Amino acid sequence: MDDETLASVPFFSALSPASRRAVAPYAEQIELPAGTQLTGEGKRGYLFFVIKSGTAKVLQDEREVSELGEGDFFGEIALLETSERTASVIAKTAIQLVVLTEPAFKRLVETDAAAAGECEAAMRERWASPIS
Repeated sequence: MDDETLASVPFFSALSPASRRAVAPYAEQIELPAGTQLTGEGKRGYLFFVIKSGTAKVLQDEREVSELGEGDFFGEIALLETSERTASVIAKTAIQLVVLTEPAFKRLVETDAAAAGECEAAMRERWASPIS
């Protein structure tokens, strides 16, 4: 994936041009149909996802707790805090995602303060949100 395409995705647009160029070769854009399970609660996490278009539902204990859309990201908790997914995520619509593998994601947050800060803020918010 090229730097220009990454710059059009909200999470990556906040990164420095140098960080985008460094991560671009490791980023992959994928398209999946509605109903595709993207992550499974309790399963090992290997990927970080940013939604380029479409929507997804977040389930914990088989209950929908949130909806994600364009610009939202997920998968960081399993990669940074635990090795297991804390929720299942399922595409509600056809969805386009930008995906990073665990090594590329970890390298990014270790070298780019903006990426690290955004992921840490999201993790704090997600851990603090009560499941209703």
